[in-house]
Amino acid sequence: MAETKEDELAKTDMDNAEAKEDLGQTQAQLAEDQKFLGNLDKMCAEGDANFAKRKASRLSEIQAVSETIEILAGDDAKDAMDTTFSFMQTTQNSDKRRSDAAAVLRKSRNPELSMLATSVELDAFTKVKAMIDQMIATLQTQQADEVKKNDWCKVEIQENEMTTAKTNDLKADLEAKIGELEATIKRLSEEVEQAHLDIANLNLELQRASEDRKKENLDFQTVVADQMVTAEILAKALDKLATFYDEAALTQTQKRSVQTPPVAQKEYKQSSGASGVMSMIEKLIYDTKEITAESKKSESEAQAAYEALVADTNDSVVGLTKSITSKTKSKAQAKKDLSSTNGDRTDAIAELEGLGKYNADLHAECDYVLKNFGIRQKARAAEVESLQQAKQILNGANLS
Repeated sequence: MAETKEDELAKTDMDNAEAKEDLGQTQAQLAEDQKFLGNLDKMCAEGDANFAKRKASRLSEIQAVSETIEILAGDDAKDAMDTTFSFMQTTQNSDKRRSDAAAVLRKSRNPELSMLATSVELDAFTKVKAMIDQMIATLQTQQADEVKKNDWCKVEIQENEMTTAKTNDLKADLEAKIGELEATIKRLSEEVEQAHLDIANLNLELQRASEDRKKENLDFQTVVADQMVTAEILAKALDKLATFYDEAALTQTQKRSVQTPPVAQKEYKQSSGASGVMSMIEKLIYDTKEITAESKKSESEAQAAYEALVADTNDSVVGLTKSITSKTKSKAQAKKDLSSTNGDRTDAIAELEGLGKYNADLHAECDYVLKNFGIRQKARAAEVESLQQAKQILNGANLS
């Protein structure tokens, strides 16, 4: 019972330590998630506010530029500028090229291109072409960066999923090993307990056998003593009869030589059954000797059997003791392996949690890029093409 309670206490202490460790990790993870959620809410709120401001500002700017164009393109403004500002007098061919380039740029829904279209209509060609070149370079850089980002996202997500699968396999293997170790510990505990019980039973049987042997030996000594006393008594009785009948025979012989008395007397004769009694006594004496011999033989056999039982019991106890020692060591090693495996499983679970969080971050960062990669690449390529066409028109090319 003490060993069982020690095992239960060790398991309870280990479970308690693991639970405290899991609680600490969970609390730390919860605090980190809450902090991340707060930062995310704040960042999203700021992003939404900034986006709304930029959108409103851009719409106001486009509206202002459009209204400015309408004012500057009006007949009254043209007449006034033709007579007042000499630098606004351009050829009809130049005006047409500006209008065509602006029309090409306005085909795109990009607000920046719409603003550039306004600049084409208002600014000099050199400045506009420089802006176009700059925007083309920026778009091409964005295009290349997006390709790199798309490739990086694919590689990172694939590696994350592969690592997650391997870690899940490792966790499953560790859990299977934990089950095997727990079963081994349980089996060894039961076998050690059974061995202790077997030793107790063997000692109890040996104690009973010792008591029986002691009783048998006492009975043997009693029988031998009784037979010896009986044999002595019978020998004395036989000797007495033998002495009597020998003397009687001698007396009768002497009487035959003596003169016959004048008065006739009846002759005394010995009992005819005397020889039978003596034979019976001799037989009883022989029987006592046989009983004594058989008792000694039985005693010797019983003592030999008892000694063999003692030797076998001691050998069995030694074997069971060695088995208990060996299985106790194996059980201690299994507990050590179980503790190490539980630690590895905890590490695997923590790694899976980290991989899951990183996977969520990757999808949050990459899903939009991966989902809209083709559309964004195509749209940006169209913007670059529009810019190049606008520049060609400004250079005098006829794209109609």
